[in-house]
Amino acid sequence: MPSSTSSFKTYELERIIPKQHWVALAVLTLIFTSILTLGWEIYVRSMGYAPTLNDSADLWASRRAIVDEEPGRTVLIGSSRMLFDFDMDVYEEQFGNRPLQLATVGTNPGPYLEDLANHPGYSGTVIVGVVPGLFFAPGGPPMKSPINHLKRFREWSPTQKFSHQVSLIIEKWFAFINEGDLTLNQLLLNLKLPNREKVKTKPNLPPYFNEVDVERQGGMTEIAANSLDLQKRIQQIWIPLFTPPPPEKGKSAEEAKADFGKAVEIILGKTKVHVDKIRKKGGKVIFLRLPSTGQLREMENTFTPRQHFWDRILETTGAPGIHFEDHVELKGFDCPEWSHLNRKDASEFTKRLMPILTKHFPLTGGETIP
Repeated sequence: MPSSTSSFKTYELERIIPKQHWVALAVLTLIFTSILTLGWEIYVRSMGYAPTLNDSADLWASRRAIVDEEPGRTVLIGSSRMLFDFDMDVYEEQFGNRPLQLATVGTNPGPYLEDLANHPGYSGTVIVGVVPGLFFAPGGPPMKSPINHLKRFREWSPTQKFSHQVSLIIEKWFAFINEGDLTLNQLLLNLKLPNREKVKTKPNLPPYFNEVDVERQGGMTEIAANSLDLQKRIQQIWIPLFTPPPPEKGKSAEEAKADFGKAVEIILGKTKVHVDKIRKKGGKVIFLRLPSTGQLREMENTFTPRQHFWDRILETTGAPGIHFEDHVELKGFDCPEWSHLNRKDASEFTKRLMPILTKHFPLTGGETIP
């Protein structure tokens, strides 16, 4: 019986490439993309946005790296008030050297102080901006942000450094490259949708109202300094942000208060350790309480009264402190949105601060200015 075999035929398949004018298509695509990009840029500028650098972890890391190169530099740490209200140009005119701005928005400066305390060679002056509600925050976003910034610095790769340099060029030209407000994720979060019952949502954060340069000299934008509507909007955001959270489920108000009291003592103890370490290396730490006004100041007096927070920092550490309410020349400044000075007032405030700050700086021979 004849064997049966299967025959297979191999067919050569030719890839059919449509005949198109590929160069023309590329040019049309580029034109279309450019039109869309230009339209989006014009739109965001019409809303008040302008080209500015993103205050990213990379930008912070680039400034922190200088501490390793110049461990005697004055360093500014704290939250947004230090970023907005301290004019580094004025400081440089007074002391002849430029400080490094390492303050970040909405943060507890404790991790930054610890980083400088543990730096084997750092022997400069640290000026610590104190917002009590943030300084004594035991966890949450105020602690997460500085920890992430320090992690970025310690793990900063060559590729990330190169990407940062490219970003600096692009961000100076385009307003829509704003990672705080104009990313797709943030735009979706800004949609006004009703909250579901019993669902915890993130608190609203202030919109774009500050800008920084490559040295992280920050300042309030002109639109924020002049727009009453924007100022009122930001004021209403501060109220829930500066209101203490309710007790955790299963805890009474008294228990929550006791837990917070313990956290305060732990933070004070750690702060003293960090200050002592910096002093031992020949450095200095100065605490600074910058202005706040209006309803926000009233809330701070209620929830974080001076005698239990600011005074305790100075008593525990033995470090000098400058409180804006203790000096006539530092009083009377208005914070348009209750928490920060505009650029003009920030410069004037810093000028008035300099003679007071000078008293805490050493002269030759270990003396201090009287």
